[in-house]
Amino acid sequence: MKQERKKQIRLYLVKLLSRLTIWLKNKDKNPESSVISLAPKILSKEGDIKIIQPYLAELDRSLKEKEITNIAVTGAYGSGKSTIIKTFQNIHCEYEYLNVSLASFSDNDENGKKKGSIINADGEADPIEQVTFNTNLERRLEISILQQLFYHVKPSEIPDSRFKRINNNKWWKLLLSSASLILWLISILLLFKFNYVNKINPSTWHTSLRFDWFAIISIVLFFTGVGFFAKYIIRLFSNSKINKLSIKGELELGDNVDKSVFNEHLEEIIYFFERTSYNVIVIEDLDRFDTTDIFTKLRELNILLNTSKLIAREINFIYAVKDELFTDKNERVKFFDYIIPIIPFINASNAGVKLNELIVTRNLENILSSDFVQDIVSFIDDIDMRLLINIFHEFCIYRENIPTEVPDNLFAMIVFKNMYPDDFGKLSKREGHLYSFISNKSTYIKELTDKIDNKIALKKGQIDIL
Repeated sequence: MKQERKKQIRLYLVKLLSRLTIWLKNKDKNPESSVISLAPKILSKEGDIKIIQPYLAELDRSLKEKEITNIAVTGAYGSGKSTIIKTFQNIHCEYEYLNVSLASFSDNDENGKKKGSIINADGEADPIEQVTFNTNLERRLEISILQQLFYHVKPSEIPDSRFKRINNNKWWKLLLSSASLILWLISILLLFKFNYVNKINPSTWHTSLRFDWFAIISIVLFFTGVGFFAKYIIRLFSNSKINKLSIKGELELGDNVDKSVFNEHLEEIIYFFERTSYNVIVIEDLDRFDTTDIFTKLRELNILLNTSKLIAREINFIYAVKDELFTDKNERVKFFDYIIPIIPFINASNAGVKLNELIVTRNLENILSSDFVQDIVSFIDDIDMRLLINIFHEFCIYRENIPTEVPDNLFAMIVFKNMYPDDFGKLSKREGHLYSFISNKSTYIKELTDKIDNKIALKKGQIDIL
């Protein structure tokens, strides 16, 4: 009986262990979802990683090369640059990454001016205004980069930084600080009111084994408080700048106003990297501003960081930019030490296959005709995966709310909505090119029939002559 019980217990433990093993394997796996995000994703499937493995290996080799510190990942919009970089970050955890995103979808600057050439009253390009505009744009870009660097870490990681932020002090920290201040004030009262300060004098020491513990504790608390105050005062003055000192004794504390934000706060940037352990800085969406001057300053900053003796590690910059940003053939090789071109994952030849994969995720097989799927993707210019995913998601939502007997027509309208959103929005107002085309259908038919009638009349005349 005892042996049978032991066998049952062992069998139960084996089953429990196997279930626990299966649970541990599957607890980190996300359930399959039919909702596909438009944001860059981290690839986890072996098949997907195998496709981008050449890019991952090339990026790893370039980061390990000591002479390469400015790396460009180039490709068209929607080619998968961000997906490759995020997947690389997920696989290679030996690096400390800091991501800087400068996404801006507006073509106007802060004063409402359009990007591009500045036109004066005579209708000609104004070079002075253009220089001012570019300078302001570069300054705002540098400020945005600095904000993302310093606001990424906790204030405790860079305590000596001049960029002060609001600290979210916990109640127990406030209570501890208040109690410490009260104890320090009590120690001062005991030292000077009850003459405990004379006990510090060596002439009053004697060989008696009796100790005045109140005096010892008061002295320790007093000097501990003085030490904390001295540390605070030294840090306060070390974080201040003296910009102006006149003969009258006028003293002005503040920051200099410099054209380059990086040059103005270079000490802060070096201090940031000295205190933190980031060694790979990923900068994305810098190409949306159509300016290449900022890359020169970032390259100079990278050289200063890597040549500084205060930073005992190599710091690499990775840029995700589009190919057409640099029109000059020499600019690309001048700004970057290494360039990794990305071949788009989706194009007109395989867009139909990708669309069919999306259809399978929602179990909508045989809803759209195969010929229509191949035809419609050929009409989409500059197609990318995000655009295709958004078209399909909108089609699914419209299909559930607007029942239709011909899903192909509904899908075609959703494609038009994504390709020409302005014209689609004018349909409800009875405006736009599409509305004009549809409303003038009878006119187009009459023009076509008139052309055909003219051809018929011409042929009849030729027949009569024959």
